[in-house]
Amino acid sequence: MRISYNWLKDYIDLNIDADELGRRYTAAGLELDETVSRGRDFSGVVVGRVLTCEPVEGSDHLHLCSVDIGAAEPLTVFCGAPNVAAGQLICCAKVGAKLPGDFVIGERKMFGRISQGMICSQQELGVSEDHSGIWVLDDAFAGVEAPLGADVADALQLKDDVLIIELTPNRSDCLGMLNCAREAGALTGLPVKEPVIEYAEEGPAASDDITVRIENYDLCSRYAARIVKNVKIGPSPLWMQKYLLAAGMRPINNVVDISNFVMLELNQPLHTFDYDKIKDKTIVVRAARPGETMQTLDGKDRVFQGDEALITDGANGERPVCIAGIMGGMETEVTEETANILIEAACFDPTANRRAARRLGIPSEATQRFEKGIDVANCDTACRRAAQLLVEYCGGVADKGCVDARAPKYAEGFPARIVTLRPGRVNHILGTSFTAEEITDVMQRLGFPVEEGEGCQLIRVPSYRQDIAGEVDLIEEVARLKGFDLIPQTLPVNASQGGRTDEQKLLLKLKNLCVGQGFFENVNYSFISPKECDKLGLAPDHPWRRGLPISNPLSEEQSVMRQSMLPGLLNAAARNFSRRNLDVRFFETGMIFIPASEQPLERQPEEIPTLGMVLAGTAAAGWQDKAEAYSFFHMKAAVEGVCTALGAPELVFERAQEAYLHPGRSARIILNGEALGVIGELHPQAVENYQLDGRVIVAELALPVLFRAALAAGNKEHGLPRFPASTRDIAVIGASSVPASDIRQGIVQAGGEFLRSVELFDLYDKAPIPEGQRSLAFSLQFRSDDRTLTDAEVDEAFAAIVKALDERFGYKLR
Repeated sequence: MRISYNWLKDYIDLNIDADELGRRYTAAGLELDETVSRGRDFSGVVVGRVLTCEPVEGSDHLHLCSVDIGAAEPLTVFCGAPNVAAGQLICCAKVGAKLPGDFVIGERKMFGRISQGMICSQQELGVSEDHSGIWVLDDAFAGVEAPLGADVADALQLKDDVLIIELTPNRSDCLGMLNCAREAGALTGLPVKEPVIEYAEEGPAASDDITVRIENYDLCSRYAARIVKNVKIGPSPLWMQKYLLAAGMRPINNVVDISNFVMLELNQPLHTFDYDKIKDKTIVVRAARPGETMQTLDGKDRVFQGDEALITDGANGERPVCIAGIMGGMETEVTEETANILIEAACFDPTANRRAARRLGIPSEATQRFEKGIDVANCDTACRRAAQLLVEYCGGVADKGCVDARAPKYAEGFPARIVTLRPGRVNHILGTSFTAEEITDVMQRLGFPVEEGEGCQLIRVPSYRQDIAGEVDLIEEVARLKGFDLIPQTLPVNASQGGRTDEQKLLLKLKNLCVGQGFFENVNYSFISPKECDKLGLAPDHPWRRGLPISNPLSEEQSVMRQSMLPGLLNAAARNFSRRNLDVRFFETGMIFIPASEQPLERQPEEIPTLGMVLAGTAAAGWQDKAEAYSFFHMKAAVEGVCTALGAPELVFERAQEAYLHPGRSARIILNGEALGVIGELHPQAVENYQLDGRVIVAELALPVLFRAALAAGNKEHGLPRFPASTRDIAVIGASSVPASDIRQGIVQAGGEFLRSVELFDLYDKAPIPEGQRSLAFSLQFRSDDRTLTDAEVDEAFAAIVKALDERFGYKLR
């Protein structure tokens, strides 16, 4: 919300500056984003009058103007604006004047003459974005002698401070200037002056000129209409234009500007129709019919689905003339020939309005207010305010009264909300000791009437504060107005001390370990595109293709829940590669979502905490080491390092057959007999699909399996061994088809209680090794915790290993 400080002072006699007001707004929960000063970023610009304006020979657009600025001699100024003409009052920047952007005006020689200044547009002065022509000031000084030579900012009272406030969704009431003034009054203790709405109604009864009927009260709960005739279309008064410009809106004409001004002032969007173009002088509010069309004011033909709210005319409401609360139609547009105006002020359903505006792609200031919910009791107040201004500034004649169609629940009026507030409850919730008098003072500053009840206060909440529904909302108001800094820091009664669970501690440790391995953490969305399965090269019947669809996706690229962490990590790697960051080490932890049943869902999906990792590119070179491309074994070392540091037992790697992994460079990871995950090089076709390059290594681990093993192992601390170890090397030869991990596991199982470690240190499959066989060499370490082992004990364990490898795998000593 853009709050003009000058406009705000129309309602409240502020005795603090804009900066202090912004500080108080922020302290009360209306966050000040920035304060923009207007009319102070230019100087040397004065009011002038164009005496003569002649085309420049040899130019297709320049004019040579003589400009009177109240000096002894008029200035000679070249001007290229299409609307410049003799007799106009204009803004003239003299030589030496400074314009926004630190632009300094100097003399310029053109066509043999010296230009002694510049005639300015609103954009050049930073007043608005309008650069269609120079800013003509005749209407600003209508009926008043123009102060030639006077500073433009002072003469037009352009100097203003605009507070840009970031509103929370619950404070949509502050989208209206009057409510912003009420908030300022509550913060300063100053009274608020509401606009006095008084005007003559000299026409016939409005009910004689227009009929209003609401067919669907779910879409529209109130529709107020007033008629003003014999209006004269023209520019709006300067004060109104300044306020609209400060609010970020471009002045158009008096009728449109009055509609926008009332919306900004009272937080009630309006729409104006050309009354003479309304069929049968009947307005019908109804739901759109599927396939129905209408041309909106932007010249586009809109096709409706059937749940939009429409304003239609005709005895049976057959012709749409406005999309309710969004945009009007061309059929009843107010033009320069319009003489009679129908003013609409209505209350439309927020959900239907928001849905229709987004579907049709028509965001607007009005939609912003309707979709948050407006004050239904305020409709006719805004309607009367608009009629008053049309009578005063457009010369119109107002019909008597209002045609006010309402939902049955409002037939007897708009009952006030009365909320019970207990002072004891206020202090219990806030941990304060405010007296009942202090709490009453807060309510009165807010403009909430207070009645005393038995041990409580009965607060009458104004209709414009829709965010207040119960006692706790009023307690929040007390906290805001008294100041959050006055609320002591106390623990709630019976508060329990929080802390991380064992799994949360392990997750934090896991992340730190990944970072310690040189990986960078990624955080991606939990929803992905269905096309990720195609990029990974998955079969049509692959389980990942049965992902959970999202009913209201942000886009097609985020329309299903992920069943793997890899798509997000691979897309992140692709973005890095596209920006020439070719060393990618990423990890991410999060949930994957496995459907528990076919569609439609009968049970909640299974959510599995998962670790995903990706390596791509080239490992950094050290001062002694050369750079090398990442391989399967870089990732294997990282995974084993993380799991070992968590205290999990040794991992077992088995050959894997996954469509998205390289068939000869991938493995399943087994931990304590459970499937922990997969590791491997991404399939070359998948690498190409993700627009990556070289070898891309991925791993994905199921964290529940890893954490169970880590917790079962416990925090085992071992001191330095007291007794020496006995080391033996064993080289065995056998079929290449037997995985080395099986041979290692066989050694562990046969080695007995004294075998402490088994490390593979050599593989040889060249001559004289027969084809189809290979030699594997392992280093074995034996040790006892309570004595030094004898050679006989080690020989016995070694022999058991040799025998087991021969019997189980056909591997013999080399």
